Amino acid sequence: MDKFNPFNFSDRIGRLQYFGFAVIWVIIIIVVVGLIGSGIDPYGQVGAGGASALFLLMLVHAIATLSYGVRRLHDFDKSGWWYLLTFVPFANFVMAPVLLLAPGTPGANRFGVR
Repeated sequence: MDKFNPFNFSDRIGRLQYFGFAVIWVIIIIVVVGLIGSGIDPYGQVGAGGASALFLLMLVHAIATLSYGVRRLHDFDKSGWWYLLTFVPFANFVMAPVLLLAPGTPGANRFGVR
C-alpha cells in the first residue's frame, strides 16, 4: 500500500486507493474549513491567519488531487496529460466515473507494478 505522498507523479494507484483518498480528503477539508470558519467574526471576515491557512489548504489540495489523478491514469497505462480532460466541460463528466470505476491494467505496465 502506498503512503500519502502528494508530490509523487510516477507510480500507479488502484480504484480503491483512489476512492479512499477522495473520501478521506473530503473529510479533512470539511473539518479544516469548519475550524477556520468557526473563527470568522460577526461581519463575515476571516483573519489573516485563516486566509493563509485556506490558501495553503487549497494549494496542497490541488497538488494532491492532480497527483492522485495522474497516478490513477498511469494504472490504465495512459499518460498523466489525459488528466487535463477533467478541466474540459462535459468531458469531466466522463473522466470522473472512469477514474473511479474502470479497472486498471492487470500486472505490470510502463509505469510499474501495482
